[in-house]
Amino acid sequence: MKTGLLVAADLYGCAEDSLTQEALTHVLEERAKENNMQVQSIRTEQENETEYGIYSICKAGHIILHVNYEKGFVAIDGFSCNEEADPEKMVRELCSFLAPDKMKLTYVDRGDFGKKADMKPRHRNKSRKITQMRNMTKRFGKLLMKPKSL
Repeated sequence: MKTGLLVAADLYGCAEDSLTQEALTHVLEERAKENNMQVQSIRTEQENETEYGIYSICKAGHIILHVNYEKGFVAIDGFSCNEEADPEKMVRELCSFLAPDKMKLTYVDRGDFGKKADMKPRHRNKSRKITQMRNMTKRFGKLLMKPKSL
């Protein structure tokens, strides 16, 4: 059982004119409406001279953009539990608007635990490596102790 889809995008070398707060907020509102994200509020925060964030709360989800316009970098998170919403299409449309030189998309099915075995912590047994090192040291010592033949 999955509860929602999270799409995360890292965009590098975005077009400078698309990184303004006004333009990006306007495009975010349009794309969210087209993809049934049902935006309830949008807030913009200036973090420092070169970075700002746009935070959008949606019905059963969110859209978050972190922008560093000095580096041309934008990180986008789009998440929705709403079945009518399409966060993947919305994030791809934002990526298209930003026109990055390079991008990386990551998809996470929230609430999907997979098999029960996938949830167990994995432990590695390190005693085997210690035994191997001990045996190798013994063999190396014997090699050094052998008399050299003429």
